[in-house]
Amino acid sequence: MSSAMDFGAKTTAFEVAQTFSSRIAGKTALITGVTLGSIGDATARAFAHGGAETVVITGRDNTKLSTARKALTEAYPKTRFRPLNLDLSSLKAVQKAAEEILVDKNVLQIDFLVANAGRNTFDQPRIETTDGIESHFGANHLGHHLFVKQLLPKIRAAAAKNAPGETRIVVVSSNGSMTSPIRFSDWNYVKASNDVPDDEKPNWGPYAALCGLEPEPASFEANIAYGQSKTANVLMAVHLNKLSAGEGIYSFSLHPGFVESNGVKDFIPKMSDTLKPLLNQIKTLEQGAATSLVAAVDPGLKPEGGVFLVDCQVNREMCPSWACDEGAAEKLWQLSEEILDSKL
Repeated sequence: MSSAMDFGAKTTAFEVAQTFSSRIAGKTALITGVTLGSIGDATARAFAHGGAETVVITGRDNTKLSTARKALTEAYPKTRFRPLNLDLSSLKAVQKAAEEILVDKNVLQIDFLVANAGRNTFDQPRIETTDGIESHFGANHLGHHLFVKQLLPKIRAAAAKNAPGETRIVVVSSNGSMTSPIRFSDWNYVKASNDVPDDEKPNWGPYAALCGLEPEPASFEANIAYGQSKTANVLMAVHLNKLSAGEGIYSFSLHPGFVESNGVKDFIPKMSDTLKPLLNQIKTLEQGAATSLVAAVDPGLKPEGGVFLVDCQVNREMCPSWACDEGAAEKLWQLSEEILDSKL
C-alpha cells in the first residue's frame, strides 16, 4: 500500500520526489530511455528534484542523449548526469553498456534502476533485432532482462548499505499487458495467433473493438507483440522479487497511463474515433512519471502487497492473471536465460 493515499492520476513526479526526498537525496538512479520530451526525461528530472547525487541516463542515440544531458544539467546543476549509450535491441551492445557501468568508479552503486525504455511499432510489419529476435520482445524485455542481470552487483552494493526495501528495480509496463500472455510456444512470434495453445492466444477482441481494428488479428500484429513484451515486463518484476527481495531489493512494475510523450503524439493522428475520448484523460510527462517515482521510493510498498501500480497506487485488478503469475514469471525467466545462452 502506498504511503500517500492521496496520490493519484494527477500527481506529478515532482510531488512524489518532494514527499520522499529523504529516500532520494544523495542516491544514484539509473533510467533507461531518456530523451527530451519523454517519460524518461521527466523521471530523471524528478530524481534530481529530490536531490539525487547521480542520475545515469541511457539512450541509443548519442546526439539525443547529449542534448538531454545538457538540458538536465542546466536545470539541476547539483546533480551529476552520466550518459550511457544503450541499444536494447542488441544483446552485445547491452553487455557493453553494462560493463561500462560496472567498471565506472564514479558509479559505485545503483540505488534505483528504472527500466523505462520501450518501443511500440503500432501498425508496422514484423521486425527483428540484430540478434534475430522479434523487436518488441527483444528490446522491451530481453534487453532489459540482460541489462538488469548484468548490473546486479552494483544494485546489491546499494542494498548492502540501504535499509531493506530502499533499493528498487522498477520495470515500466503498460495496460498493453492485457492484450497478450507470453507465447511460450512461440515467443519469437512467427506463428499466427490461431496456431498457438489457447492459454497463449491474445486477448484481441476487446482491444480490437476499442481501437476499431479487424476482429481477427493478422498473422503478425504489432500490438499483440507489444502486449506480450509488456506482460514480460511485469513477470520480470515478479520473479526479481523471488530472487532478490530477501537481499532487500524490491521490484515493481506499472502502467504509467496515457501520457503526452513523443510516441503518443505520433499516435494521436492514427487514433480511431472510439479511442479519441482518451484524449480527455491524457497525462503530462510529469504525471506520467509519477507512478515510476512511487514505485522507486515509496517506503510503504512491499512486494507481498502487490507489484503492479496504476496512478501511483497498487492495483491488482489491472494486472492480468497471466502477468502476475509466479509460475509464469519463473518460466519466463528460465526461457529468457535459455535464449540469452543461445545468442551470446
